[in-house]
Amino acid sequence: MKSLFSSRFILPAVCLIFISQFIKAQDDLTQPTAAKNEAMEMLMGTWKSDPYDMMGSKWTETAVHSMKHSGQYMFIDISTVDDKGQSYTVTVIMKSDAEGNLKGWSFDNWGMAGTYTGKSSKNKITVTGKSDWGTETREIEINGNSMVHKVVSTMTGKDGKEMTMNSTITYKKQ
Repeated sequence: MKSLFSSRFILPAVCLIFISQFIKAQDDLTQPTAAKNEAMEMLMGTWKSDPYDMMGSKWTETAVHSMKHSGQYMFIDISTVDDKGQSYTVTVIMKSDAEGNLKGWSFDNWGMAGTYTGKSSKNKITVTGKSDWGTETREIEINGNSMVHKVVSTMTGKDGKEMTMNSTITYKKQ
């Protein structure tokens, strides 16, 4: 008498178990719901800065904020030019959790990358970052069509000495 567990019963049973687990795994793969963040929502759109001083030049920048990947990430594409024709571009990617905690990454046209952490609440965002060129703390306040960034940057010069720069950048929504 053949055993009930002969190969003709085991193979179909294993296949059935595998297929049912595969189907269940597909059901578990649901896209997460994006965390709502009031401050990030206020940032959506294009912003242009008033000219501001930095390192002996007058700079003006345009920042385009958009949500991507089902609202999971805010992308900020920044294009900056100074009064001497120098340009700088950077893409910043930020993610918020439900409590307003932020984490982010930046990548610029000089080949430098950075990381950020921070917090947001209502119309304010504070982030601290570290990149290949130095550190930065940025306090952002959004009031309607006006936005102000208070920035403290520290970088190491070619002489090995640290330089700290303070700037206030005012933007208008376009």
